[in-house]
Amino acid sequence: MATASFIITFLFTSRLSIFTSNSLGLFTFNEPLFLISALLLGPIHGALVGGVGFTLSNFLLGYPHYIIAALTVNALTGFLVGRINQIRHPLCPTLSVISTLILISSFILVGTIIYSEGVYAGYTKDLFLGENIMKIGGLYAYRLGVSPLFWIIAGALTGLISFLIFKKSPKYLWASTTLLIGCLTLTLGYFLYETFLMPALFHIKVDAKQIWSLILAAQLLAQPSLPYSIGHVNGYSE
Repeated sequence: MATASFIITFLFTSRLSIFTSNSLGLFTFNEPLFLISALLLGPIHGALVGGVGFTLSNFLLGYPHYIIAALTVNALTGFLVGRINQIRHPLCPTLSVISTLILISSFILVGTIIYSEGVYAGYTKDLFLGENIMKIGGLYAYRLGVSPLFWIIAGALTGLISFLIFKKSPKYLWASTTLLIGCLTLTLGYFLYETFLMPALFHIKVDAKQIWSLILAAQLLAQPSLPYSIGHVNGYSE
């Protein structure tokens, strides 16, 4: 299963993406797959899927300056998500509820602000192009008409599912706390990397607006895995 998770994560990272018209700070479908893999497989496999999978994808897509981030930030995130999820005692149900509310609120906020206007779904047809992928035409892109109402409804449905699961047993919501920690680790790690290390090591500067856009968008990444994760990982299901 670890091998399958790695292959699927790698393929989704290197080929499919969703992005806005003003930034190539991409949302790829591998983030939910990566977090689910860490939840299901534990810290070691989570670190391998995150570190190695993202490293290979960054190399093939033409972003070698992100390889160090993949080997550190993504590997650390995979390890933390897998390890924290192994905590079995019902650690403060209130914390789990707060974590769930933060994730759902962030999902709605990011969706309505960033991913409702000028949103494109892309398929990478040519590799090794990096930031020049749009100029050279190495990406098939299709404009998506996503209404803000979509994000509100999707967030509300996720909240309803989470409430029903919490009503069954509060301990089932612990996965949401784990996912929130994973999101924050990714956010802080990439913020520090793009702000300090990448300019120093590669002389590449990222616009401050793009960095904060990444911070907001990172909160969105875990959302597709939230309904699946709660109550279905590491023996929580009855």
